[in-house]
Amino acid sequence: MITVQNSFPGRIRFKSRALIQHRGIGDWIKQSLIAIQGVREIRVNEYAGSVVVEYDPQLLDSETIQARISALNLSEAEYTATEHQYTRGDVALNLIGVLSAILLPQHLGALSTATLIAPSLLTGLSELRDRRLSVEVLDAVALGLSFWREDYRTAMVTQSLISLGEYMEQRTSRNSDQLLADLMTPQDTVVWLVDENGHREQRHSTLLKEGDLIELSPGDAIPADGHIEEGMALINQASLTGESVPVRRETDALVYSGTSIHEGQIKVRIEKTGSESTTAQIAKLIYDSLSEKSETQQITQDMADRRVKITLGMGAGVFLLTQDINRVASVFLVDYSCALKLSTPVTFKSIMFRAAQNGILLKGGSAIEKLVKVDTCVFDKTGTLTYGDMEVTDIVSFSNSNSARDILAISASVEEHSNHPLSQAIVNAARNHQLPHIDHGEVEYIIAHGLRTTLSDHALIIGSRHFLEAHEAVDFSPCEDQITSYEAIGRHLLFISFEGELIGMIGLRDHLREDAFKTLEQLRELGVNHLVMISGDRKFKAQKLGDEMHFDEVHAEATPESKSSIIESLQARGHTVMFVGDGVNDAPALSKADIGIAMCMGTELARQVADVVLLHDQLYSLVEARKLAQMAMSVIQSNIKIAEYVNSGIMLAAAMGWLSPTMSSLLHNSTTLGILARSVSVRHSG
Repeated sequence: MITVQNSFPGRIRFKSRALIQHRGIGDWIKQSLIAIQGVREIRVNEYAGSVVVEYDPQLLDSETIQARISALNLSEAEYTATEHQYTRGDVALNLIGVLSAILLPQHLGALSTATLIAPSLLTGLSELRDRRLSVEVLDAVALGLSFWREDYRTAMVTQSLISLGEYMEQRTSRNSDQLLADLMTPQDTVVWLVDENGHREQRHSTLLKEGDLIELSPGDAIPADGHIEEGMALINQASLTGESVPVRRETDALVYSGTSIHEGQIKVRIEKTGSESTTAQIAKLIYDSLSEKSETQQITQDMADRRVKITLGMGAGVFLLTQDINRVASVFLVDYSCALKLSTPVTFKSIMFRAAQNGILLKGGSAIEKLVKVDTCVFDKTGTLTYGDMEVTDIVSFSNSNSARDILAISASVEEHSNHPLSQAIVNAARNHQLPHIDHGEVEYIIAHGLRTTLSDHALIIGSRHFLEAHEAVDFSPCEDQITSYEAIGRHLLFISFEGELIGMIGLRDHLREDAFKTLEQLRELGVNHLVMISGDRKFKAQKLGDEMHFDEVHAEATPESKSSIIESLQARGHTVMFVGDGVNDAPALSKADIGIAMCMGTELARQVADVVLLHDQLYSLVEARKLAQMAMSVIQSNIKIAEYVNSGIMLAAAMGWLSPTMSSLLHNSTTLGILARSVSVRHSG
């Protein structure tokens, strides 16, 4: 049973004996609560059986938090190794213990010291019982030796330094987590609210309440759970289910917060709002990014564990040679573990925070590691090297019965059912010319190919040449010369067939990004020396752009399947591949690449699958991401060297008898905090 121990606006503390019985679920509780809208910080003390939640009282109330915690099923919790969460109270209590050891009579000083160092001694014994040689074992031995020698002052100063160091380290890590969580949590949106009379007004998603009716269009994120009252849409549920293809949802179907409208328009009656509709996947994304152990973290963890054995061996050697317990205690108070283990995740989090401030979302330390190792970058052309906002430049009719205006009106009437950039360009062109809507049958969307419908009960198909020619057996030979002439000037062409006969084509032009050439040049300078372009264009057009931009390889007429095959072939040749894309058709390639990067304007699915998301519509952010990743790994490597050299010097001085246990502990903890401060400092530009 979970009860409220104390509560005031912005902070609430819960107490539960079940937490004491379920040791190791602290991280699981944090994961379950971190994405509730308005929650700022969560602290779990399993030893005391308490959970402290700090929150924004304007967005959340204590009753909602209590309901969410009460709903947790502890029997389903995931168990992970946890450590004691140090607070300012721990530090203050140990400092009082130092004064007690100095000022009180010896027997009272012994009692207070024993009480305060007992948790550290028990933790060390627990580690030994589990056959683990850790820094906690070193601390326990050093404290035990000081207590055995009746040097209570040294024991308490050491305990105070340990608690202060742990508190500062944990505080640094918690601050990094919270800053990143704030940046990574999805932003609120503005939606259209429909009243009882059908009038529409814009409303902020945080102001929605149960029973409201909202209207959603393609590209809109669904801000709350509810059911469809009117309309039909294709819903991208990748953030919830991982499905790669949007699913059809009609009247009375349930829709969920965190998903988005791929195509269609619907009216949704809200059933759950605010924190109650926040999806578990948002929490999972944040939690996984922050808690995931990268390869480098695992290496430094193993390195730190080995260094504990070195410290124990050094202490044993000093005792055999000198029989000086004081020296042994000084040696045991020096360990490499803290600096090695903690500086790596803090550096990663600091770089992730800095990247997010600069419009780059790095999903965890492993994404940073992969960015550094990449030697090959594969670009999907449309929406990546070029802007996604195409414009119609040419309309050509191949039919005597249809004028160019007819071709555009027919195409726009069908394309308005798609959210693809090409479709929107055609719709915008028809709207600019004030062309009428042409009635047609139900539209079928064929992924990566085009649209199929009926016009006057006859088949009408709009799509790429490959689709019409290879799948629909449309004959292009009578119009070959005209098609070639438009391809020669770099037009992107869509074709329209009616009853199996080619009746027209629409030429569109996309715009190369201003920073494209600079980005490619900088990537080469940073070691990404093999650049590849993938395009759905025909070979002539794709190769022309590829030669202009000096790509090492160009692959034309690509399909979603062939994109993945191209990635695999590059990997088989020994390349470490980064893929940059933006659309639903890029999801397989983003997943297959060693590291996938989604553009700012990409689909929600692409952003979910990718390891890195560019939050600003700038290709040059790729260069910034690579530089930040290299900076992170450089800081980590130098931190390792600093930790080893400085701590080795302190240990040698302790072994020679030049340092008291108190000074040894002070120097060691100062070194650790200095290295952590260096890791935190990379969070800021400059």
